[in-house]
Amino acid sequence: MVSDKKKKEAIIELPKQIVNEGVKIVKQSLTSESIVRVQANEYVKKGQANLIREAMMKGYVEMSHINLSICSECLHAEYEAQHTTERLVSGG
Repeated sequence: MVSDKKKKEAIIELPKQIVNEGVKIVKQSLTSESIVRVQANEYVKKGQANLIREAMMKGYVEMSHINLSICSECLHAEYEAQHTTERLVSGG
């Protein structure tokens, strides 16, 4: 199936006779069973994408808490390194 990024929407006007013929052809070629199958497949694809997205969001939130903890634990070391560097550079 073509991704949404590769699709473009076009609106055209057709005579009613052509539209009616097209509708008849579609009705003949697609049974209600195949329509349901197509719709079910689309629903499953969207559902899987949402599950992946939700899992990624949860992972990023959990990782942000871990990163904040690590940062907070090492903050005193950063201050000490900055103070030592300033002391050595300024000669004091």
